[in-house]
Amino acid sequence: MTTPRRYHTATMLPNGKVLVTGGQNGTNVIASTELYDPNTGAWSVTTPMARARSGHAAILLGNGKVLVMGGYDTTNYFASAELYNPASGTWATINPMTTIRFYPTATVLTDGKVLVAGGYTGSVFLSSSEIFDPATGTWTATTNAMGNLRQYDIAVRLTNGTVLAAGGAGGGIRSSADIFNPAVGNWKATSAMATARYYHTATLMPGSKVLVVGGQSSLLKALTTAEFFDPVAGNWTTTTPMTFARQWHSSTLLPNGQLLITSGHDGTNSLANSELFDPGTSTWAVNTMNAGRYWHTTTLLANGKVLAAGGYNGTNVLAATEVYDNATNGTWITTGALNAPRSGHTTTLLPNGKILVAGGSSSGNLASAELYNLTNGTWTTTSSMNVARYWHTATLLPNGRVLITGGQGGNNTAELYNFSNGTWTATASMTTSRYLHEAILLRNGKVLVTGGFTGSSELYDPATGTWANTGSMNVSRSEFATVLLPNGKVLVAGGDNNAFGSSAEVYDPATGKWGFTGSMNAVRGYYDKGVTLLPNGKVLVEGGYAGGSSWLSSAELYDPATGTWTVTGTLNNGRTRHTATLLPNGKVLVAGGENPSNLSSAELYDAATGTWTATKPLTFARHMHWATLLPNGKALVVGGDGNSGTLTNTELYDIGLSYSNSWQPQITSLTSPLNLGGSLIVTGAQFTGISGGSSGNTQDSATSYPLLQLRSLGNEQTVFLSTTNWSTNTFTSTAVWNFPPGYAFATVFVNGIQSTSSIVNLNVPIPVATRLTNVVKPTNGAFSFAFTNNVNALFGIWAATNLSQPPTNWTALGGATEIAPGQFQFSDPQATNNPQRYYQIRSP
Repeated sequence: MTTPRRYHTATMLPNGKVLVTGGQNGTNVIASTELYDPNTGAWSVTTPMARARSGHAAILLGNGKVLVMGGYDTTNYFASAELYNPASGTWATINPMTTIRFYPTATVLTDGKVLVAGGYTGSVFLSSSEIFDPATGTWTATTNAMGNLRQYDIAVRLTNGTVLAAGGAGGGIRSSADIFNPAVGNWKATSAMATARYYHTATLMPGSKVLVVGGQSSLLKALTTAEFFDPVAGNWTTTTPMTFARQWHSSTLLPNGQLLITSGHDGTNSLANSELFDPGTSTWAVNTMNAGRYWHTTTLLANGKVLAAGGYNGTNVLAATEVYDNATNGTWITTGALNAPRSGHTTTLLPNGKILVAGGSSSGNLASAELYNLTNGTWTTTSSMNVARYWHTATLLPNGRVLITGGQGGNNTAELYNFSNGTWTATASMTTSRYLHEAILLRNGKVLVTGGFTGSSELYDPATGTWANTGSMNVSRSEFATVLLPNGKVLVAGGDNNAFGSSAEVYDPATGKWGFTGSMNAVRGYYDKGVTLLPNGKVLVEGGYAGGSSWLSSAELYDPATGTWTVTGTLNNGRTRHTATLLPNGKVLVAGGENPSNLSSAELYDAATGTWTATKPLTFARHMHWATLLPNGKALVVGGDGNSGTLTNTELYDIGLSYSNSWQPQITSLTSPLNLGGSLIVTGAQFTGISGGSSGNTQDSATSYPLLQLRSLGNEQTVFLSTTNWSTNTFTSTAVWNFPPGYAFATVFVNGIQSTSSIVNLNVPIPVATRLTNVVKPTNGAFSFAFTNNVNALFGIWAATNLSQPPTNWTALGGATEIAPGQFQFSDPQATNNPQRYYQIRSP
């Protein structure tokens, strides 16, 4: 972290980031806050709280804001409360609690209200509790108090919506337990634990029981014991004790149903280990951590990893953080065989969830096509293309049709597949014959086709079914990397045109022009499917071929913000003509390829650490195959050339989180088509998960709420959407913008478990008449203006010194920037070089 801290809080936001607030960085209590981004593994400072706090509580509300309350600042204990708004990154002070509270518990109830209980006022321990209503911003004391004074206790929401509070200290160490019933608004005693304890953890396990672990039974006497509370029977039963006694630890329920106990203090020293409890066998397994820590936080992330942050090691307050990754058991499963062997084909995920495979080669060019049914894992033939072809392209259009272009045997022809009736129809031919070229859907709904042993480029307009030439690349290329960047521009890199290259260039759809950007650190060819747009906005390329015996194992990252490439971790195996697939957990699966013979090996890239780890190999070695992410989160690998010839074999990769299907959130409906600038509304079930996920103590906020991710099917761009409201069966996002139109996966993640994705269609924005809103000449002399239009519309800015100049003679300056939904801005730093200049706003 940017600041060492203990006694802080950690809360996962709907956008997948983790908000850490306050705590102590030594003897000082701090107001600072910071955000952890799982996509980058980096921390960034955000706005500080209104006041410094330690021993406070924090929890996510149904409106997407974070409620922080109570605490201590070395001078005063207080009842104050404030709200963090992730959309603006700002804090707002709200009504204080009715009672001063230090180290209370906070629990979101099923109706979205928050129960805050117990704690310490600075002079007395508390048994009282109160409820915060986000709708009114008011606090109301509950009808009665808990049966005992409690601080450093636990609070867990049970499956029936009631809340269990157990243990704690306050005039003695408690074994007692109480249950709060929101339906009647009061507390009622239940049976006591077998062991009195505080500084313990409690976690709702699959099957409705609560597992309480460790804690302190007397001064610095840590416990190994663990016990289950059964809400149905209302009793406690002991289970296998931990290997190490620990207090001030944390607990996290993993997606596979096992419980991770992290670090803590054994009464003498901090512990640099964790233990994993398997409820099926009631056994514990010890794992080594990188640092001993206690008074830290752990948070279950959307990708199933666990983030441990800060704490104290007995000598120093820590800024150090580490991540536990349980997804290490990825497996391959053979699925249905193709009806025809093929390599050099294409695969396309259709709007109905089926996979279209078209063309390819196997002792000659193929016109045949077939469909993969995810439900039964089988392939069935569909009608054949009009032209047999391989090394062609396939692009899913916003209207749901698939555009096939060029290829060996296809020359300059193009055709469309209609999935609703399974037919192919010819469309206008390209101006140039191409194969081993690239095609990509732009943000204005047109398709850019470029390269193929040429530098020329052209645009297909689905609305008219016609082609138009656009700017040519500066370098002729084939079998090169291409990706649509988050800013709407297109990056191409490397490739082959009788000489392998390292150059890269960027296409600006607003002006129709190409310009060089930074060159790669290595010459790369034959890696057109070895390119991935990462969730952090950078582009990963790996492997490739450099001629001779140079099958590359190096990898590098392109940063669109700086236009530069940096070397990242090295592959375990050099390879080319492999596939790279972005998985739901944010890792990149690289599979197969050649070096120089066919490879079966596979490995995973973690962008947060910049490292590659081997995973289980493919069943069949292959290259020139295709890989596609399916709605169920598995990756489908299809065909290719194998050791015994062209393959019909297909197989599925499972990342290995090993959760039960019954725990998955489920999507039943969503807004589709969705106009950019509108809210995506998703309905379903189990949007609050089977457990709180992260701890039941004060510092670690529960993570049992939905995170909604959009993933473009065109360029793999991913984003977690902020929310205006969520509940057990609904999620309403804030305005969706700055995202590629066309088809996308909508996926709900709860406690690291993903739903089966639904497919949403985001409408292509149609520009309307522009309205200027602001014209500014800043002190630096640069001229700027702003205007409004439809959300996500694409605009280029052109300039001339003479209004009578024909449009072809105007100078393209670049694209306008959308600074907010439907609000565009452009600045011309060259304005000072011209005494008079005219501007045009064009939508290509």
